[in-house]
Amino acid sequence: MAKRTIKDVSEVRKMKEGVVIEVKDSSVEAQKVKEIVENCQTGRCDCMSEEVKQKVKFIDFKAEKGRVAIEIKGDLTEEEIKEAMSRSKKEL
Repeated sequence: MAKRTIKDVSEVRKMKEGVVIEVKDSSVEAQKVKEIVENCQTGRCDCMSEEVKQKVKFIDFKAEKGRVAIEIKGDLTEEEIKEAMSRSKKEL
């Protein structure tokens, strides 16, 4: 199977207070997405620039009705998050 990262299996949508990253591939394990969020929450992620990290007010993992998503609140654009996702190395 080809190596996949978060950018390969998800879609970014702008929300009122930030963005949501929705995982569109049902074969992705929710636990692996949760690990990405935990790395971001603890500052161990390397995908966001310091400038973007400063804009993040809240980040959380969501799993509802079999759908997995990452909610990020702050003064962020879809482009900033897509750029960060393109640097993510965590395989899903």
